[in-house]
Amino acid sequence: MNARWITPLCGLLMGAATAAASAQTYTYTGRFDDPANSALVASDLTAASFIDEFAVANNVAIYDLVVGIAGTVSIKSTGFGEGGIDPYFTLFQGSDGTATFFDSNYLQAFSTGGDFSYSASLGAGAYKIALGIFANMSFAENFGAGTLADGFVALGEPGSLGDGHYRLVVSTPVPEPSAWLLLASGIGGLAMRRRLRDACRLLTSTVPASSTAAWETNSRSSSTG
Repeated sequence: MNARWITPLCGLLMGAATAAASAQTYTYTGRFDDPANSALVASDLTAASFIDEFAVANNVAIYDLVVGIAGTVSIKSTGFGEGGIDPYFTLFQGSDGTATFFDSNYLQAFSTGGDFSYSASLGAGAYKIALGIFANMSFAENFGAGTLADGFVALGEPGSLGDGHYRLVVSTPVPEPSAWLLLASGIGGLAMRRRLRDACRLLTSTVPASSTAAWETNSRSSSTG
């Protein structure tokens, strides 16, 4: 693509990306004692275990989070107030086991405990949400370095299970419809200008030289007559 087209197109994309004022909301719910809960893994990231309450308390629910555009992301737990788990939440940046530790509700979990409300300014990209029982933090957080693949410390407390259920509400920024309309109309305008330019070039290149000469001859004849 010609650089003349790249510059305005990038401007339109950036304009749409920074015009985020609305949010999209996702809700994640489940139970730590439910073998059918596909989000669950054990603390060492092997298959979740349900052999006793200690095993259940050290399962971890892991979810993918995709942030489409940079902005404020909020993650809120509401399950504890409904009789559910006392949650320990960890956020990783990345799309697989190599995802690195980003943040957690450590301060809230070890002070007030219970439901948390977390928000942060995140860049666009892939993240992982890990939800465990207090105080099953990741090794990456515990050691100050590492990845999701290092697993969790398995210090979840059966007394923090409640009735076993959890609920997370996650909100991510999305562009307003007007921003997408601006982007679409701008791209359409650029495409139209390009098609017109290419058509003009095609017409110019396909006019025979003889036709041009004949037109010039006729023009001279008309002028002299």
